[in-house]
Amino acid sequence: MNTKMKKGFYALMFSLFAASCANGNGNSENQSNVAANDTLPVASDTLAVQESEPVKQRLVGDPQINRAAKFYAGLSCDGIKLTDEEKKAWSNYSTQIGSLKRKSFATLSKADSLVVADMSDVRERCNYVFYPFSGPDFLYPITLFPNADYYFMAGLEAPGNIDTTINANARYFNKYTSSLKIYMRSSFFRTLSMKNDLHSEEIDGIAPVISMLMALEECQLISIRNVDIDENGAIVDATGKKCRMVELKFFQEKTPTHLQTLYYFSGNMHDGGFPKNMKEYAEATLPKYQVVTYLKAASYLMHETYFSKIRNVVLDYSFAVLEDDSGIPYRFFKDDWDVSLYGKYLHPISIFNKVAYQKDLEQVYATSKDIKHLPIRIGYNNPSNWMIARKKNK
Repeated sequence: MNTKMKKGFYALMFSLFAASCANGNGNSENQSNVAANDTLPVASDTLAVQESEPVKQRLVGDPQINRAAKFYAGLSCDGIKLTDEEKKAWSNYSTQIGSLKRKSFATLSKADSLVVADMSDVRERCNYVFYPFSGPDFLYPITLFPNADYYFMAGLEAPGNIDTTINANARYFNKYTSSLKIYMRSSFFRTLSMKNDLHSEEIDGIAPVISMLMALEECQLISIRNVDIDENGAIVDATGKKCRMVELKFFQEKTPTHLQTLYYFSGNMHDGGFPKNMKEYAEATLPKYQVVTYLKAASYLMHETYFSKIRNVVLDYSFAVLEDDSGIPYRFFKDDWDVSLYGKYLHPISIFNKVAYQKDLEQVYATSKDIKHLPIRIGYNNPSNWMIARKKNK
């Protein structure tokens, strides 16, 4: 190799060596560019094969139903033509409802905090709330178990009809205020009061009260339908003039894409007149869901032998039961359930004491060191008691 060729060869080798050093050690900017250029095509290919999540549509409430619900909840009279006298009456009513709401929601907030602290596993798992002997008590189940898909409430009172006509007469406001006073202060509705207040010219049944409580809880109603249970246990459109069940589809404003359904069923749950097709409904529907039964101020009915059918529905199909002592007696939870107790056990109020006193429960409260504090009034007694029972191996 002549001298000229050698010089050219050395120059070429030096340039290749210098380029290799620059890429391998010294130039971070070049490293970033190379890395980006190497990986971008791969990322692009990955994105191309990923399936996008379906976008849930925001639900839309029925404007007429919700306008009436907000009006009777004392929240808004926007867009409603009222005389000066009617405006004054509604304003006074709104103030009264607001005061009752503050007291009630303070209790609900404490109950919510307790469930979050001690029962978050139950809340997260629950997608169906079963609430016999409920009356129109919507606020407690939606507060304690806000993410359920279904709420099944039941009582003696008829569902009635929601009248979207606005009646601003003071007597309508007085009837709503009367029906809510005890509930908002004590957490439960009285049966005799409901018989007078919720079967009148002003309030036709349970549904109107539930709708206005939904408005207070910042829920929007989508639809209302009269329904029934057929011989196979399926929910179907109601036939005939007398309706025993109503379906309310709604969503919470804080979860506007989550469709929720409330059923209110009117019927006597004692064994002799156990509602037609209720057993079929329980067998066909409840095993599909994660059911929590909630019981409060239940008149100690399931302490009686002739309320065994509804008691068995609760015990058979629930993975958890949250109740005060007026629900199912403590002895039914001793073997197959893990039980936690709260508050203080007192003798039942006088009208129930003979049939409802539980000596075994009193002994547990007196001797156990695991009783937890209950910062709220729930049910008939004050101080109150609460029990959460979780079914073993379910």
